Amino acid sequence: MAAFHRERLGIINDQYKKYPQVIELISKYVKGFYGPFSDYAKKRFKLQVKSQKMEDVTAALYTVVSHYVLPFTLPDDSQVLVRKYTGTAVDLMQNKKAATAVFLQELFDTDFLTSLQRDCLKIYKPIFDAELPLRPALFLDVDSTYAAGRTAMRVSSQDFTEYREVYKDMAEILSRQLVLVAGMGNLIERGDHNAFAVRTSKSGKQLSPASLNQYADVALGNKLQDLDSGWHTIDPLAHDNELRNAIAHNKIDYDDVTQIITYYPKLEGMEREKKREIQLLDYMHRLLALFREVHRLHHLVKCLNYALLIEPGASMVKRP
Repeated sequence: MAAFHRERLGIINDQYKKYPQVIELISKYVKGFYGPFSDYAKKRFKLQVKSQKMEDVTAALYTVVSHYVLPFTLPDDSQVLVRKYTGTAVDLMQNKKAATAVFLQELFDTDFLTSLQRDCLKIYKPIFDAELPLRPALFLDVDSTYAAGRTAMRVSSQDFTEYREVYKDMAEILSRQLVLVAGMGNLIERGDHNAFAVRTSKSGKQLSPASLNQYADVALGNKLQDLDSGWHTIDPLAHDNELRNAIAHNKIDYDDVTQIITYYPKLEGMEREKKREIQLLDYMHRLLALFREVHRLHHLVKCLNYALLIEPGASMVKRP
C-alpha cells in the first residue's frame, strides 16, 4: 500500500504542470469549439481525434480526462464501472426497448444530459487546483487511522472558503446525477423510468415521487430513500447531507490554527448548540470521496450520452 501511495503521488508530480492544459481542452469542448479542440488535443496531448463526429470528439476528451484524473481515483474503479454501466444500458435497450426509448427521449427532449455533462466537467478544475491539500487526504486511503490525530497544519493552508464552495457545488451535481440512477433503477425494477416504489404516510398520503421529473426536485438528503434498486450503491462518505447542509446554510466555522472545522447540522432556530467537529484533513478526505462518486457517475452520464449518439440507442430517439 505504501508503494501504491508513492506511485500515485509520483504520477501527480509528473502530471500537475499539464493540469491547466487539461482544463483548457475541457473549456474548448464545453464551448463547442471542436476544431480548435482537435488541434489542441493533437498539439498538447499528441492525440489524434478520429473525426468531428460528437462520439469521436467526446471519446478524445474522456481519454485525456481519465488519464490525468487517475491518481485521484481508486484502482480499477473506472474500468469496472464503465463495463457495468454499458452492460446495464445495453441490456435495457435490448430487453426493455420501448420503456428505455421513452427514458432516452425524455433525456434528449429536456437537454438534461447535456447540461449535466457540462456541470460534471466543471469538477476537474477545482480538484486539480487542490492537488496539494488533497495529497494528505489520499494518504487516508492507505491509513484511515491517521485522520484521528490532532496535529495541526498537516494540510495546505489555502483558503478554506474555496473548499466549501467546491463541496457544495459537487453535492448539487451528485443530486442531479441521482436522477439517472433512479431512472435506470426504475426501468430495471418496474419497466418504467417514472415508476417509483410506492411509499405512503400513516394517513395514506403518497410520499414517493410521481415521476422522475418530480424526483429531480427532491432534496439530496431525501433522494436515497427512493432508490430501491441495488444496481448502483452510493458511497456513504460521499453522501454526508448534514455537512452539505451546514456548508450551504453557512453554519460552519473554521480555526486555521488547529485546522478544526465546526459545523452545526441541525435546524436550531437562533441557537447553535449541537455541533460537530472534524479535522481539515478529514474534510478533505470527504471532499475526495464526494469527487470520486461524482466522477463515477460522470461515467454514467457519458454512457447515456453515447446511447443518444450511437446504436442501438440513437435510433430509439426521435429528433426534430
